[in-house]
Amino acid sequence: MSTTERERYEGVALDVTTESEIKLKGKWGDFRHLLGELDLTALPRHIAIIMDGNRRWARERGLHMLEGHGAGVKKAREVADLALDINQAAGRKAIEVLTFYAFSKENWNRSYLEVAGLMEIFEEAAIREMLPLHERNMRVRIIGDLDDLPLTLQTRIRKIEKLTENNTGLHVNFCLSYSGRGDILNGIKRIFQLYLDGKIDSDDIDEETFGDYLDTGGLPDPDLLIRTSGEMRFSNFLLWQIAYTELWVTPAYWPDFNAALFAESIMEYQKRERRYGGG
Repeated sequence: MSTTERERYEGVALDVTTESEIKLKGKWGDFRHLLGELDLTALPRHIAIIMDGNRRWARERGLHMLEGHGAGVKKAREVADLALDINQAAGRKAIEVLTFYAFSKENWNRSYLEVAGLMEIFEEAAIREMLPLHERNMRVRIIGDLDDLPLTLQTRIRKIEKLTENNTGLHVNFCLSYSGRGDILNGIKRIFQLYLDGKIDSDDIDEETFGDYLDTGGLPDPDLLIRTSGEMRFSNFLLWQIAYTELWVTPAYWPDFNAALFAESIMEYQKRERRYGGG
């Protein structure tokens, strides 16, 4: 963002306290009793989240849209902490993976000012959160077409991935410049190149093998997909991986997502019978 554009948005606070954070009084706060309502033996291994509603949240409060995005980035860290707290209560690494849809390939079509502001927010978050995430034993990966991102952000991504690569407490993915269709296409290209190089035979390719060449290769498919703001679509997110994922939608905007809603999504997941197309 240029100096002129910075001056234009001088005074925009990117680090705001959300209503849900006030209610939470910390991590679980007044909702701590909900831990007792969760079946800690049947938690989803992989939870994917479409973080939607940041701009509407800001607009309804008379705030700049970048304040909404800033609040949304903070919320992702809060939810990651909550997942670790649930694991601690369960006495094991029950929730293994969180995948946040932070910025889609299609989001590049938004205004230059919004996109530039978002890139700055992501970079600031990478700087601010790198050591805290490492100290909580989280492994961070950024997936998507990273070459699209500013070089300074790419540098920050490499640093946080390198620092946390051996952490085992929780695997946290942030999808930046990500496209579900693009992910599938890239997987096809990777396998095709191996085929051309004589390193793989067509008979060796099955669904499991193909999944290994996607951006989430080596990770379990999502068990639960949470979408905020009430929208009922997948928005080109993890299209291969969510074939049998349970969907849970809340009308709450992402900055207002809280521990109670997180627990509610898991409890709803635990009520469902996952038949994978069976009887």
